[in-house]
Amino acid sequence: MRLAKWRASNMYDFDYMEYFTTDRESCKKKIEEIFEENKNKPIAIAINGKWGVGKSYFWKNEIAPFLKKKLNITPIYTSVFGKKDEKEIIEDLVSQFLTIENKNADTIKGFIEGTFKLLGKNIDLNSLFKFFKKEHMRDTIVCIDDFERLSDKISVQDILGLICELKENKGCLVFVIYNENELFKNDKSNQQDTEMVENKIIFEKYKEKVFDFQIHFAPPTREQFSIFMPKNLEENFDTYKYFTDIISIDELLEDHHFTNLRELDRVNYTYKTLLKEIHLEKYPSEEFKKIYNYIFYPIAYAYHFGVKKEYFERSYGIGIGDLTSPHISMHRELLKSLLSELKYAFEFIQKTGFLHIPQLFQNLNTSTPIQICKIYLQNFVKKIIDDTKFHKEYIKEWDKENTLKEASINFFLKHKNDIESILYMFGYRILKYTFDEEKNSINAKKIKSFSIELVMEEYRQEVLKLFNKWCDMAYNNIFNKTCEDNQEYFWINKFTFYFPLENMFKKLNIPMPQNKLVDFYDKKI
Repeated sequence: MRLAKWRASNMYDFDYMEYFTTDRESCKKKIEEIFEENKNKPIAIAINGKWGVGKSYFWKNEIAPFLKKKLNITPIYTSVFGKKDEKEIIEDLVSQFLTIENKNADTIKGFIEGTFKLLGKNIDLNSLFKFFKKEHMRDTIVCIDDFERLSDKISVQDILGLICELKENKGCLVFVIYNENELFKNDKSNQQDTEMVENKIIFEKYKEKVFDFQIHFAPPTREQFSIFMPKNLEENFDTYKYFTDIISIDELLEDHHFTNLRELDRVNYTYKTLLKEIHLEKYPSEEFKKIYNYIFYPIAYAYHFGVKKEYFERSYGIGIGDLTSPHISMHRELLKSLLSELKYAFEFIQKTGFLHIPQLFQNLNTSTPIQICKIYLQNFVKKIIDDTKFHKEYIKEWDKENTLKEASINFFLKHKNDIESILYMFGYRILKYTFDEEKNSINAKKIKSFSIELVMEEYRQEVLKLFNKWCDMAYNNIFNKTCEDNQEYFWINKFTFYFPLENMFKKLNIPMPQNKLVDFYDKKI
């Protein structure tokens, strides 16, 4: 898919590695294959990947344990970041080498005792390293990390020489981890740094000689997400396949390809902080809990990475379009109402590290923004569940191999005494209830979604009577009762209710229904 996008945009300015992904398991298998094919032969392997993709995490949590189990060797690790010279790097490696469990322990102990007798106990680790021979360090696994952060006081020739020394003269198996895009990069962009350029040239010239194998570490987005995926974030609920745009984690991951583990971990922190404040003490059902908890994560993800910025800005809406289309929903307009409030919560978390500060709200007599969002989201989730329930009922009719008209009429006749079903039948749904295979199929002549216009061809008066009955009930609850009784009508406004209805009846060439609710929004500015 990404290659297709590239071909469509630019055939000549292309870096294949930018579009290449290798999952962790494939990298591990490749490394195992390398070791199997190079038994008893010291080698150096370069692991190259972007900053933040988890190269060090991969080494410490997967490769090092894997090698220890496979070869019964405890790897030693050092980062060159912050080390001012080659001596500090060597001293760090030697100090770890002397403390790990080692197959050559007796040989090393005898060598060190002999060296102390000969040169005295004041010999430093750097000097001791020079006296080590292949029989002392043979088969030791060494990892040198953050190579691109090498101090400008350390010559690239010296560090490449150290890698060769470890491999060829000490018999070590060497891993070097780096981001090649950042190697010898000059931070002073307006100034040519001759030394940096020379170092780059030297590295490019000798890397093929130094490294026996080069592995490009570029795990796919979904795999990166799964590493830090919150435990309470589940996707096994009925409505999941109908989630679109900002509330679909899969679509966000596929479209935007954020693979930086540190950034994904920050998203998790924001998510957990927000959910801690807005969670419910008791959930109506397990399905409700899954959806409620799920919705917060893609919202936090979208805000953190600046995706769908327009969702987080206040607006007056433009209507939801054609109610008769299964690909149209009101989720965008309703979500924007919620996110314009949550935007300030996200800003607060990112700037302070936490969310709830009681003194900000203690003098308010009205509900806090958090309480308002909690009530709104409860209603949001309830409507999603109700919509999905009716859609599943409709699909049962469709699965009987009826025509679209037969399935729609059968559903109407079965549910016409259920006043709440009229919302689904009229297309007032938060999500897009249709099937991709039908939508994308070139030869498709049917859409697996209820059709109100086909039902109205034979049952117009009954449909309108049912709709007017629902509108009267909604009007009485909205304008004559307490706020608690209005929860199921939270979504109703001129843009989500009246304009789409007006558009549908114009399309069907039928006069608008006459009831108090329609009349109220018809007159409302």
